[in-house]
Amino acid sequence: MRALPDGSVLLNDNSRRQVLRFDATLKDVREVAEREAIVRVLSRSNGNLSRAAEMLGISRPTLYDLLNRFGLKEATR
Repeated sequence: MRALPDGSVLLNDNSRRQVLRFDATLKDVREVAEREAIVRVLSRSNGNLSRAAEMLGISRPTLYDLLNRFGLKEATR
Protein backbone atom coordinates (compact mmCIF):
# COMPACT_ATOMS: atom_id res chain seq x y z
CA MET A 1 0.00 0.00 0.00
CA ARG A 2 1.33 3.42 -0.92
CA ALA A 3 -0.08 6.92 -0.48
CA LEU A 4 -0.06 9.02 -3.64
CA PRO A 5 0.42 12.81 -3.79
CA ASP A 6 -3.26 13.43 -4.62
CA GLY A 7 -4.33 11.72 -1.38
CA SER A 8 -5.37 8.43 -2.96
CA VAL A 9 -4.00 5.08 -1.85
CA LEU A 10 -2.44 2.56 -4.23
CA LEU A 11 -2.97 -1.07 -3.26
CA ASN A 12 -1.09 -3.91 -4.95
CA ASP A 13 -3.03 -7.14 -5.44
CA ASN A 14 -0.49 -9.39 -7.17
CA SER A 15 -0.80 -8.38 -10.85
CA ARG A 16 -3.70 -5.98 -10.26
CA ARG A 17 -3.43 -2.48 -8.87
CA GLN A 18 -6.30 -0.79 -7.15
CA VAL A 19 -6.53 2.88 -6.26
CA LEU A 20 -8.76 4.09 -3.45
CA ARG A 21 -9.69 7.73 -3.60
CA PHE A 22 -9.18 9.89 -0.55
CA ASP A 23 -12.94 10.07 -0.09
CA ALA A 24 -13.31 6.26 0.07
CA THR A 25 -15.44 5.15 2.98
CA LEU A 26 -14.11 3.03 5.81
CA LYS A 27 -16.26 0.20 4.45
CA ASP A 28 -14.54 0.50 1.04
CA VAL A 29 -11.09 0.46 2.61
CA ARG A 30 -11.95 -2.52 4.81
CA GLU A 31 -13.32 -4.55 1.90
CA VAL A 32 -10.22 -3.90 -0.20
CA ALA A 33 -7.95 -4.85 2.72
CA GLU A 34 -9.94 -8.04 3.43
CA ARG A 35 -9.88 -9.07 -0.23
CA GLU A 36 -6.16 -8.40 -0.50
CA ALA A 37 -5.44 -10.42 2.67
CA ILE A 38 -7.49 -13.35 1.39
CA VAL A 39 -5.77 -13.34 -2.00
CA ARG A 40 -2.33 -13.31 -0.38
CA VAL A 41 -3.16 -16.09 2.09
CA LEU A 42 -4.72 -18.24 -0.64
CA SER A 43 -1.49 -17.91 -2.57
CA ARG A 44 0.63 -18.78 0.46
CA SER A 45 -1.57 -21.79 1.27
CA ASN A 46 -1.54 -23.00 -2.37
CA GLY A 47 -5.33 -22.73 -2.48
CA ASN A 48 -5.88 -24.93 0.58
CA LEU A 49 -9.02 -23.37 2.04
CA SER A 50 -8.77 -25.05 5.44
CA ARG A 51 -5.22 -23.79 5.85
CA ALA A 52 -6.12 -20.34 4.53
CA ALA A 53 -8.98 -20.01 7.02
CA GLU A 54 -6.67 -21.07 9.84
CA MET A 55 -4.02 -18.55 8.76
CA LEU A 56 -6.65 -15.79 8.62
CA GLY A 57 -8.07 -16.74 12.02
CA ILE A 58 -11.57 -17.34 10.67
CA SER A 59 -13.79 -20.37 10.17
CA ARG A 60 -14.02 -22.15 6.81
CA PRO A 61 -17.70 -21.15 6.37
CA THR A 62 -16.71 -17.51 6.93
CA LEU A 63 -13.96 -17.86 4.34
CA TYR A 64 -16.47 -19.33 1.86
CA ASP A 65 -18.79 -16.37 2.48
CA LEU A 66 -15.95 -13.91 1.87
CA LEU A 67 -14.84 -15.74 -1.28
CA ASN A 68 -18.37 -15.42 -2.65
CA ARG A 69 -18.67 -11.76 -1.64
CA PHE A 70 -15.41 -10.81 -3.34
CA GLY A 71 -15.91 -13.02 -6.40
CA LEU A 72 -12.89 -15.17 -5.57
CA LYS A 73 -14.62 -18.54 -5.60
CA GLU A 74 -13.24 -19.45 -9.02
CA ALA A 75 -9.69 -18.51 -7.95
CA THR A 76 -9.59 -21.50 -5.60
CA ARG A 77 -10.19 -24.11 -8.29
